[in-house]
Amino acid sequence: LFARGGYEGVSMRRVASEAGCSPAALYTLFPHKRALLRGVGEDAFAALDAALETVGRGVADPVERLRLYGRGFVAFWLGHPDHFRTLFLIEDRVVDPGELYFVDTSQSLARLVDRFLDAAEAARSARRLAGAARPSVELMFCALHGVAAGLIGMPESGWTSPETMAGRMIDALLTGLA
Repeated sequence: LFARGGYEGVSMRRVASEAGCSPAALYTLFPHKRALLRGVGEDAFAALDAALETVGRGVADPVERLRLYGRGFVAFWLGHPDHFRTLFLIEDRVVDPGELYFVDTSQSLARLVDRFLDAAEAARSARRLAGAARPSVELMFCALHGVAAGLIGMPESGWTSPETMAGRMIDALLTGLA
């Protein structure tokens, strides 16, 4: 619903109706629409982290793990385009005093970032990645996000295969960051 109607186009009543529950039942789980949106984000990032854990399992070489994570990152969002649109095209807003942004509170997003950071730190320790790990990982996220956004947002463009694009982007980043 968020992907189709945007944040303003979704009501808690509509979500309850689509879910087959009463609005009161929905409100016991999510006190407001922003909490519901953040729940969608938490679930999506947990699923992405689990997918990347699977693709990197048993891969000792940290650069190869980063390569697999990068390809997996793009592949995940291509497999979940509505989640991508919902999470990245709807601005996270803080409403109440003291409220924090999703990125400041999400445990699943923190685990995902830590997964990339651990591999980047290991690559850095092996002298296969130059500079600090965090800025390198931030650059990877932005670049891979851009690939996913282009593929999801403009599917009619006749892009090179998604696997090739994701692979070339992460390869270029890892080569440049070495």
